[in-house]
Amino acid sequence: MQIANPLNPIPIKNPLVELTTTQRDSGSRPAPQPQKTAARASDPLSGVTGFAMSMGISELNVNQTETNLAFRKDNSLALHASSSTNIHLKMERFQFEITLSAESLGLKPAMFADPSQPLTIHLHYTQSQLAASHKLTVQNVKTIRSAQEIIQDLVEGLTQALQDPGNKSICYHLDEEAIASLVQSDQKTAKLFSELVMIMNVINLMKKQTQPRHDYVILLSGKGQPYLDVQEETIVEGFQQDYQIKMTILPPKTEPPADSPPPPSEQVENKPEA
Repeated sequence: MQIANPLNPIPIKNPLVELTTTQRDSGSRPAPQPQKTAARASDPLSGVTGFAMSMGISELNVNQTETNLAFRKDNSLALHASSSTNIHLKMERFQFEITLSAESLGLKPAMFADPSQPLTIHLHYTQSQLAASHKLTVQNVKTIRSAQEIIQDLVEGLTQALQDPGNKSICYHLDEEAIASLVQSDQKTAKLFSELVMIMNVINLMKKQTQPRHDYVILLSGKGQPYLDVQEETIVEGFQQDYQIKMTILPPKTEPPADSPPPPSEQVENKPEA
């Protein structure tokens, strides 16, 4: 299908917006004619001719931990020292650029040093915070021997008691730490300890009542060797906010005076007639 004489678009320049205001009166007077107000689309809506903003955030986190140990000759722990350092830094930066017209601020050409150059104002504001803390803790830590070490002491005591060929009875004594260590042990270790106790009971049954006897008491202690615990902690926190504002004021538009002669291109030469 072909369309003859297609419509061509017509460009519209400087559109006008007509605002009609109608007033009504209940009297006998004739109604006034509608008033028309012309508003051009090029009229400015605000004195701000340009606005730009940028923002940036930077963070730095540093964590460091160090641990040192010192042992005695019997391989027991003597010193446990640990240190930690935490550093947290944060920076926020804001930049604003605003362009205004002199007419919107009510400025006149006489207020400018050079009416042909814009006026630039720079504002800079910075706020910083820094906090640091250091903590040192030193304490003496008590330890409990393992159930295996307590059973080893019991075996050594039985061995020494059995080396006496005379009439003897054997018993053992546990302190609170040794009882706590044996209670926390596994099933295999508890079974081994009960078997050693049965051996002592068999030896006590074999003793003779009519002969003098030697009583052996095996002291089992669960107290371990204490060690020194040193903990050091350092925390550093920093925060900074930076604001930069750049304001540009455009110079006012200068209009030529009313009595100034027209440009040379518009002047008309009056030549005398021949």
